[in-house]
Amino acid sequence: MNGRNPTRDDVAALAQTSSAVVSYVINNGPRNVSPERRERVLNAMAALNYYPNAHARSLAATETRTLGMIVPNISNAYFAEFALAVEDAAIARDRLMFLGNSNEDAQREQAYISSFLEQHVDGIIFIGVALRSSIGRIIQSGMSVVVVDRAIEGSDSTTISIDHRQAARDATRHLVEHGHRLIACLTGPADQAVAEDRRQGWADALTGAGIDPGRQILLRSPFSIRGGISAFEQITASGCAHPTAIFTASDEQARGVIVAAARRGVVIPRDLAIVSVDGTRESEFSNPALTTVQQPYRRLAAAAVESVLAPEGTMPRHIADASNARLAGWNSQSP
Repeated sequence: MNGRNPTRDDVAALAQTSSAVVSYVINNGPRNVSPERRERVLNAMAALNYYPNAHARSLAATETRTLGMIVPNISNAYFAEFALAVEDAAIARDRLMFLGNSNEDAQREQAYISSFLEQHVDGIIFIGVALRSSIGRIIQSGMSVVVVDRAIEGSDSTTISIDHRQAARDATRHLVEHGHRLIACLTGPADQAVAEDRRQGWADALTGAGIDPGRQILLRSPFSIRGGISAFEQITASGCAHPTAIFTASDEQARGVIVAAARRGVVIPRDLAIVSVDGTRESEFSNPALTTVQQPYRRLAAAAVESVLAPEGTMPRHIADASNARLAGWNSQSP
């Protein structure tokens, strides 16, 4: 387009529809648009990095006193905890926060990004699904963005997280110090950097204690309660020597393991010790309460809000905060 900004007509042409239909999608009416046509329009907007800009000239120098936050699954206790902490931090800075729950859907994520760009929020705090494409689109628009919990290699975006590897190392070392030598690892999908960092932390702690990680059970599942249930069933069906302890890379997975263990008559922590990472509020009320490395949610949230509102170039590209991460619960016992 010869360097010019894309227009509504450009979106219509790429989506093979009319400008009026594009307008209906953007404004959510007044006429209905079929799901198939709506998807074409949203895809075209994402491809062209288009967002409605009718008031951009008047708003260019004006703050809206709002922030946007995108999370992949608000039913996950970890994301809910983080969102609440970010909302409190935003209010402390005299901002309101709009929350977008993508529900692990890249198309829905793009729709929220379009909405936030259209509303000219003062910045976006992002924990998302389509990391590279979504962050690239926000950066290209010129809007401030901070990525929470996970870094994107090669990206210019500021990222804020705990040191995931260190947190997993501390959790696993706690099990080692209680005398465990058969320590399984349940981490997340291999394509997620957080899952790999936490697996490496588990392996670090075992290696440091003279235990070969390669001789331990390693499982991967989604960071969810159902993922934990499925993983425990795999352990019981494997025919391998059952571990006396398990490091789970998230509280959600650990809660699933507890549910599945109870169904099998396995008593925790008597028969199986568990340590996890995240330290959500729900972990305190599981039965039994989890031993978990608790993330400093409020510190991280305050840093995210500060970073997204800071002048460009004044904040470091990556902020790893493990200073307040700590073990809580202490329900592991010696084998």
